[in-house]
Parts: sequence; C-alpha cells; structure tokens
Amino acid sequence: MIAEALAGIGLLFALLLFGLPVAFALLAAGTVGIWLAVGSAPLMGVLKSAPYEHVASYTLSTLPMFILMAEYLTAGRFTRDIFNLAYTWMGHLRGGVSYAAVAGGVILAAISGSSTAAASTLAGAAYPEMRRYGYQRGFATATLAVVGTLAIMIPPSLGLVLYGLFTETSVGRLLVAGLLPGVVTGLGYVLTIHVMVRRKPDIAPTAPEPASAAARLSAARAVWPVLLLLGAMVFALYSGIITPTEVGAVGALMALLVAVAAGRCGFRELAAATMRGARVSAMVMTIVAFAAVFGVFLTMTGVTADLIEAIRSAGVNRWLVLVMVLLLLLVLGFFLDQLAILLLTLPLTFPLLTELGFDPIWMGVVFVKTAEIGLVTPPMGMNVFVVSGVTRVPVAEIYRGVWPFVATELGVLTLLVALPGLSTFLPGVIFG
Repeated sequence: MIAEALAGIGLLFALLLFGLPVAFALLAAGTVGIWLAVGSAPLMGVLKSAPYEHVASYTLSTLPMFILMAEYLTAGRFTRDIFNLAYTWMGHLRGGVSYAAVAGGVILAAISGSSTAAASTLAGAAYPEMRRYGYQRGFATATLAVVGTLAIMIPPSLGLVLYGLFTETSVGRLLVAGLLPGVVTGLGYVLTIHVMVRRKPDIAPTAPEPASAAARLSAARAVWPVLLLLGAMVFALYSGIITPTEVGAVGALMALLVAVAAGRCGFRELAAATMRGARVSAMVMTIVAFAAVFGVFLTMTGVTADLIEAIRSAGVNRWLVLVMVLLLLLVLGFFLDQLAILLLTLPLTFPLLTELGFDPIWMGVVFVKTAEIGLVTPPMGMNVFVVSGVTRVPVAEIYRGVWPFVATELGVLTLLVALPGLSTFLPGVIFG
C-alpha cells in the first residue's frame, strides 16, 4: 500500500500549503487515505472510534490543567512580578535586563508550559524597560522571542506532555528529563548575550545603579506565593505523593486559590482566564483527535513497518536516520506549529527510531528541542510574530537579531544528541 501512503501524505502537505488548519488537514488526509487503502466501511469505523478514544483519556487531562494553571497565574498578574523580581536582582549588570529576561523566562516556563504565552508576557513586561535604558530594538526583541521558547522544554512542558501521551511514554520521566536540557539552554542564552554585548556594547548601554536591598526584598515578597506553589508541585511530583497526571489539576486549583486569596483578580478576570484556557485546550484536543485518524491511516498502509525493514536491509547507520529525522523536524518548523509537528511526525518517526534502539525518553527531549527551534525561525516563527505584535517592532528586524540565538540552539541540540545523559540522568536518579 505504498501508493496509498504516498497519496495520503502528499495530500496532507498540499492541504497545509493551501493554509488549511493542521487539525483539519490531518483529518482530510487520513480520511482520504483510509478510503483509498481499505474502503468506506472500515473508514466509518475509524471515524467513529479513533478521535474519541484518543481524546477521552484520563492522562490527557494533564494538558488543559497545566494550561489553566498558567492562565490563572497570568490573570493574577504574577507573571509580571516574576520578571520584576529577576530585573531587580540583575538589572544593574551590562545587558542585565536581558539576563533578567532569561531568569524570568526560566521561572515563567515553570508555570506556563506555553512558549507563545511566555514570549507575550516577557515582551509586555521587559521590552519597555529595555527601550527605556537604550537597548537596541532588534537585540531586545530577539532576546525575548528566544527566551520564550524555554517554556516548551522546562516542566510543565506541553510539548513533552503531548509526546508522552501520544507515544505512551512516562510523562513523569519526560518532565524530569526536560529540566537539565532547559537549564543548559538558558545558560546558552546567557553566554550568547554576554558575547553579543562584549562585541557590540552599544546594543546594551551601561545599566542603572543596583536596586536597594529593600527593593529586592519587596520584589521577592510579591512572588513568594508562586515560588511556594512551584516548590510544592515539584516536591509532590518527585516524591510520589501525586502522579504526573494529577499534578496539573492540583497546580490549577492552587493557582486559582492563590490568585483569589491575594485579591488580584475577581470573577470577571477568572472567567476570562477560564475561557482562554478552554480555547487553547480545544485547539490542542482537536489536533490530537484528528491526528489519530491520520495515525490509523499510516498503520493500515504498513508504511512504517516497510520503512523500518527497508532501512534494516539496506544497513543504513541509525545515527544517519536520526539526523535525517531531525532535519525534517527543523524544516517543518519553518511552517508549522510545534505541537502540530510532533503529532504529524510521531506516528512514523517514533516506531522507526525506537526500533533502531534509541531511548524514548531521550528522543522526547531531542524532538521537543528540535521543534522549539522552529518557534524563532522564518517564515513562521510563532514567537517572533507574538513579540512583534506586542512591541510593534517589524518581524524582519527581530529575525535579523535572532540568528546568534539560533546558532546557540543548534549547538545545544548537538550537545543533547551527543550526550544523552543530559536527558536521562535525572529520570534515572529519581525514578530508578
């Protein structure tokens, strides 16, 4: 059924090129492919069962709960306080507002899970300060766009959760596995900023005086509820008190209670946050449901098994296969949303690479890291468009400033591929 498989895949990419939303392109291509492969009767059975079975999952409830947690904390204006904390402590250094953005991005990633949400928050909070102190526009906005990508790697990463749910890999191990790579990525950003500021001091003028001890203490007091929430979630998850599926619900409930108890939002703000969370969750669930139809289509054609057998019989080096898969993900990142990329490619690439002996946990981190790079690369770098929309800086100007960071991202990706222990060490220590 190679011809049917190629027809379905070709139709999918044609629909995507014509601008059809990813979820409906997956549904249409999967439907036509199944009809060509096995006829209309089996097709009706797949359409009746596959989308529901993939969405009606207790484990999948993790996704909307993490999204709600981030929305409630944003409604309580805690995200702005997080950046203010980082800025108060590091803003006096040359390039210090950029370093503060990295630090704030790491903390935001730990409560958001959404890169676009983190980029939007950072742009709104940090860009006015960067401009006030004379930072170059392209450098400032590029930094904010790239730092926002940390949210797709540092727990609770929606990308890692979705990868785990779709491949039936331990979500708890994946979330732990993303921690060290996320920290390494943040350190890579810091090093990149340091080199850029040293080479061109005019892009980040001399910083103001250090904040007073009283100001630093006041900034820390403003975010202690969030830090307490994060600490409690990490302790509860890693100690086994609650499961990775439950931690999202507990986090959403605690975020709601913290926002209300602090008097930072009323019924109208909470209702708006809930609606935003519902819209994002509905989008993700729709992609998951319709990706199931396309996945069944690939299984029916047997193209995955045929590809595995062809590679085995040809004696192709497994690392060469991995590099080709990662290049495919990078190219798709130029055009598609990162969660869509994972759901589009996993039905084919996951069985192929696991059959070649690659560790599923490590693969999850590498896949998500590769998809992360697409958030800031043209022509469809989502974070670049988000930051441009918030700051009103032209997209082309942000793209010109982002390339040193893209080089850093590729370097970190190479490091993760060469040193799998960066991804597998912590899960091995915590879960055994």
